[in-house]
Amino acid sequence: MNIELQCCALFIVFTIFVMFMREKKLDLMNRKLFFHALCACFGCLIFDILSVILINLAVHQGFSPIITSIVCKLYIMLLTLQGFCGYVYASTSLLPVDKTWAKVVKTLSYVIFIAGEILMFVLPIGYEAYDRVVYSYGPSTSVAYVLSAVYIISTILTTIAYRKQMPGRRLVAMLLWQGIWLLAAAIQFVAPQLLLMGFASAFGMVILYIQLENPSEYIDASTGLFTINALSAYVHDRYKFGKRFAMFTAKIHFISNGVDYNIEQDAIIRTARALVALGPEPAFRIDDDTFCVLYDDKERMYERASNIKMQKDGVNDIPAKGTYLLVPDSLLMNGPDEFFRFLHTYLESDAEIVEADKELVEKLREQNRVKELIDEALSEDRVEVFYQPFYNVRESCFDVAEALVRIRQKNGELVPPGVFIPVAEKSGQIIPLGIRVFEKVCEFLSKGEAIKYGLRQVEVNISAAQFDYENPARFVLEYLDEYGVEPGCINLEITETAAARNKDFMLRSMNKLIEEGISFSLDDFGTGRSNIDYFVNMPIKIIKFDHSFTKGFFNNVKIKHVMTGMIDIFHKMNMEIVVEGIEIEDQVGVMKDMGVEFIQGFYYSKPIPENELLAFLRDRNNIVS
Repeated sequence: MNIELQCCALFIVFTIFVMFMREKKLDLMNRKLFFHALCACFGCLIFDILSVILINLAVHQGFSPIITSIVCKLYIMLLTLQGFCGYVYASTSLLPVDKTWAKVVKTLSYVIFIAGEILMFVLPIGYEAYDRVVYSYGPSTSVAYVLSAVYIISTILTTIAYRKQMPGRRLVAMLLWQGIWLLAAAIQFVAPQLLLMGFASAFGMVILYIQLENPSEYIDASTGLFTINALSAYVHDRYKFGKRFAMFTAKIHFISNGVDYNIEQDAIIRTARALVALGPEPAFRIDDDTFCVLYDDKERMYERASNIKMQKDGVNDIPAKGTYLLVPDSLLMNGPDEFFRFLHTYLESDAEIVEADKELVEKLREQNRVKELIDEALSEDRVEVFYQPFYNVRESCFDVAEALVRIRQKNGELVPPGVFIPVAEKSGQIIPLGIRVFEKVCEFLSKGEAIKYGLRQVEVNISAAQFDYENPARFVLEYLDEYGVEPGCINLEITETAAARNKDFMLRSMNKLIEEGISFSLDDFGTGRSNIDYFVNMPIKIIKFDHSFTKGFFNNVKIKHVMTGMIDIFHKMNMEIVVEGIEIEDQVGVMKDMGVEFIQGFYYSKPIPENELLAFLRDRNNIVS
């Protein structure tokens, strides 16, 4: 009998079935649908083998034709069910669940399937067997072939239509699975003696299991917990199908940077075991030292979170502390993207326990809106530069100005820098913003009007993020050359925070720019808890005292003594001093008496746009046009 391939395929599917049932698995819709397809394939192969046996017995030994016909019909009905399961497996993960047309398509597919199954059962079927050729035929079989072809083609078309929504590996696996099955059906239709359908379907199950349902990428090898990929799939699945959940996340913070590797690993393994012992809910390792557990309801989450915190508080042999993030209701966020954005943002909080609520989520949404605002401003050229002039005490003129970034909304209003600067620094948008500001400064200086009115130099802020950029010197030199600006017209301001990061890399970049004629100043001195080494060994000519430090000078005796002493030290090091935040005339007199070189503040001018700066310089420097 011609059942060798079917028996081989049955063994393959049985092996996959055993492996699938034994593995640690998540409650994902795709895995449920894969299991349904696997069961349909297994049943189809059994009835395929049984139908071949009974057809041979019926034709050659007079076995009951009624039972044989029923078994043949059950085989083709299961064959159609397998095709339908394949279509459901593909379409459920791709079609939107909230669209009316998608619901209509889903309902229609079920109606067609049920109607087809009924037709196959009631329509007549015939069968034939000679030599090694065994097959069934008739109206019932024709319906099966047509419906199977419809499901296969529908699956292929759906996969292609939504190919941009799936990773390349999934796209290839789905197309291979259905393509091989379609090819086998065509061959078997032309040559009935080649019973390839069963083997092709089993081969397709192998492809799906290895490429899409293989658990290896979902399991962390060292802890046995689920991985970040598994968490992503699980969260997307829960949001897509409207399943509410709660989440408890724990992050290990080692108190000392010099913790032994074995101690770290011991802490990680102990944490993993403690999470597994909490109950049957899925536990994930989402970073080297970060873990989470997802629950169906918040009461269970609170109970288990309290338990794990109690265990952690009882650990005193590991130099570490725990921080915890609780999400009592996933519906606080509007989808997986916002959920993971929230997770990424608030896991870095300094608080020991952070619990998600409407206020925190709205704060995150506001940050995202600001990010979008910055992107739009960059793409639509609504980034502007305002300038705040410095008073040169020795020369009694205004010959330096600081360039400050501003963003103008579409309605013409300016966005306060305190709103978008912190977001830009966290998101990395400070890099393109800084580059845009520098270009606009070069364009402004290239016109020559500001220089004509006495402006000698513009100070431009360089953020810590820009010093992490692959080549911070490149854009500076390129724009100076493009706009024909003398390097001496530019002074780059770095913050104490920037000075503390990537010091060696920063020094190389600074020295390269200094060789070209650009100077540097240390901005916001007094706010970064600086080590004196940061500015003693930096090639800096100017120190800028932060406005908060300057205000403290007039209100705090200790700060006054510190600032007085530091000014004296800096002058002995041949550095010049800029004081920020000067707002009244009495403060100006005190700073002049202390011998500072430059005074910056609202007493002289707030930050102003280009045209107002030109008018200011012309009037205050007594330049006749």
